[in-house]
Amino acid sequence: MAKYLTAACATLVATLSFYGSSTEASAGCRGCGPVPPVYNYRTVNKVVNRTQFRDVQRTHYVHRTRHIFNITRVQPIVRVHTVTRVHHHSVPVTHNVNVSRVQHLPAHYVHTSSVRNIQHGCGCN
Repeated sequence: MAKYLTAACATLVATLSFYGSSTEASAGCRGCGPVPPVYNYRTVNKVVNRTQFRDVQRTHYVHRTRHIFNITRVQPIVRVHTVTRVHHHSVPVTHNVNVSRVQHLPAHYVHTSSVRNIQHGCGCN
């Protein structure tokens, strides 16, 4: 009886090992989440040149004012970089595959014995 039970359990384990589960198929999909943003910082040194005037006045000077217009024109340059992101999603598709195998097991011998006592009458004759 113990040999029959052992053989049945071995056959059951061998049969279940051929069937995969969905957790194995989706193992490559774990850990996928949103992509964190990337911040790149750059420092631009803006140079301002200033001219300081120090006028010294004396008594007989005629003063004239000269207007100095310093016009700074700032034209922004906008660089647009278009990034095309292709999102690949792994989707498990389950295909049922029936596998049939024949395993030849060693012959199971059952030996029985019985004892029959046959009495042939008295052995004194």
